[in-house]
Amino acid sequence: MLLARLTLAVGLYSLVRLVFWLVHREIFADTPTAEVLLAFLHGVRFDLSAIAYTNIPFILLSLAPSAWLARRGYQWMLRALFALLNGIALLLMVADVGYYPFTGTHLTMDVFALADDAAAQADQLFVNFAGLTLLGVLLLGALLLLYPRAAVERTPPPGITAPPRWRRLATTLAVATGTVLAARGGVQKKPINPIHAFGRSTHEAGLLTLNSTFTLLQSQRGRALTPVTHFASDAEVDSLLPLAYGYQAPPGIAPRPQNIVLLILESYATEFWGGSNREHPELTPFLDSLRTQGAFFAESFANGRRSMDALPSILLGMPLYRGPSLATGRYQGNEWIGVGHFLRDVGYHTAFFHGAVKGTMYFDAIATLAGIEDFYPLERFPESTQDSAFDGHWGLFDEDALQFAVRQVGTFREPWFTTLFTISTHHPYQLPARYADSLPRGSRAIHASVAYTDLAVRRFFEVARTQPWYDHTLFIITADHTPPSRSTRYDTPIGRYMVPTLLFHPGGALPPLDTTRVMQHVDLFPTILDFAGVRPTHVPRFGHSLFATHVGEAVLASDETYWMVRADGVLERTPDGRERVLTYERERTGARVTRLPPAQQSARSQRLLAYLQHYTMSMINNSFYREPGRTLGAGH
Repeated sequence: MLLARLTLAVGLYSLVRLVFWLVHREIFADTPTAEVLLAFLHGVRFDLSAIAYTNIPFILLSLAPSAWLARRGYQWMLRALFALLNGIALLLMVADVGYYPFTGTHLTMDVFALADDAAAQADQLFVNFAGLTLLGVLLLGALLLLYPRAAVERTPPPGITAPPRWRRLATTLAVATGTVLAARGGVQKKPINPIHAFGRSTHEAGLLTLNSTFTLLQSQRGRALTPVTHFASDAEVDSLLPLAYGYQAPPGIAPRPQNIVLLILESYATEFWGGSNREHPELTPFLDSLRTQGAFFAESFANGRRSMDALPSILLGMPLYRGPSLATGRYQGNEWIGVGHFLRDVGYHTAFFHGAVKGTMYFDAIATLAGIEDFYPLERFPESTQDSAFDGHWGLFDEDALQFAVRQVGTFREPWFTTLFTISTHHPYQLPARYADSLPRGSRAIHASVAYTDLAVRRFFEVARTQPWYDHTLFIITADHTPPSRSTRYDTPIGRYMVPTLLFHPGGALPPLDTTRVMQHVDLFPTILDFAGVRPTHVPRFGHSLFATHVGEAVLASDETYWMVRADGVLERTPDGRERVLTYERERTGARVTRLPPAQQSARSQRLLAYLQHYTMSMINNSFYREPGRTLGAGH
């Protein structure tokens, strides 16, 4: 009986999803029918999660002793509780049908900030949305009238026999297990959250997959961003944050489509590769040799401290300034247009290789948000490699993973854009047994793994050089973030973000670049697009193409303290709004308070505030890609 009652809730959730699709069908006009149908099917997984959470009191009370369940009054109480819990959920979903056009995303906890305004206009809302009001009433009626009823007596018959204790225990265990599995969305490594709705198809299909009860419950895990209004208009913010592109092929380079390899090295800090006064330069002989053949940016910064923050910065141009990571926060359901979307529009095939289990660090979902069409987790590598090269912890050793990837990209139609993400420099720094005694050990546990990854990259390029695509491919090598450091030079607020970045093109397609400039991960987003000949104007305005003439800067954030890093000084802004300028020194004791000319310091402060407002208000309003007069869901 419990299963039948919860099935009724599932059916009504799907009915509201159908209404959402009908009311907003213009948004899904370009979504293939197959994807729409899959969204309805996949949506049941999210519906079951929401139903499991919201019906916990009902489920627990439905496990009461048989004598209680046989009472008519108890059954009436269960019926009322079922209608109350699911009625609230369904009414929120109905409200979301009307709310969606104003935000382009499903309900989150932020909506309660508007509760007072909504209450003051309740009569107008009911009139203006009379159809939805009627739908809400009908759904409440359906909950009461279609509720499966048990045969009960006003007074239980005497001598009623309770089922055996083992059966009751087995039933309770089965219901508890089913509830937990439904709530977490299955037996996968991590519980589902809204980002997983976008891991199968288009953004629009992902929106249809979700239900607002689920997004509302999940949004409690992330803090709402507090609105920031330092400037009166978006136009004023945009004027302070102009976009910058500027790639021009050197003379003599024949125009042809160019492939792009983005190689992201796990925890590979500048103190290991590229930094001055390195403790162990013997760890990276091959990567050091590449420095002399490409454009190496020593003053390079990550925009976050975790792998799941690096990918949005590079593939979406989205740094982490405030709140939780995009992969776990409440704004992941916003509209996102990443490097994969833009490159696919000009004919690129896009892929991502990561030798860990699918779902690790949400990479698969983030890649999909960025428009990457072909994701290779551990499960897609050859079974022989999975068996022989598994490190016992995270996934495949770097050498084996990169060897598969370098050969697999040769099967792609050109041009292609491929991201390769290594893992062997992640704790616990496991090495293949064959290299246990042959690699430099350094002085820390990670150092041997740093040397191993350098060797793995060497072997990757040894194969790449023999491939027909090599001479017309741009290689971008960077790291996702820094590991914990013991160095007084790098264990500083600024040094903790320093990662190396190299651009290398064996065919000579790189023009002269200013490698002394400060750069950051979000600069790679427009750099990749610029190199491919794509220059969008409605994108996040945090980065600047490395091919453009620009002063060079990085904005770093930690617990609402911000640093705008430039070569002539670091502007620091604390949570209470105090600002000071420090000399750009990495040493713990080297940074000194300094001064800039008043007009220059004021302009820099205004620029930092513009970044914060652009980030915050575009997140809240889901407007990074909004053009004047453009409707949400329109093509990009």
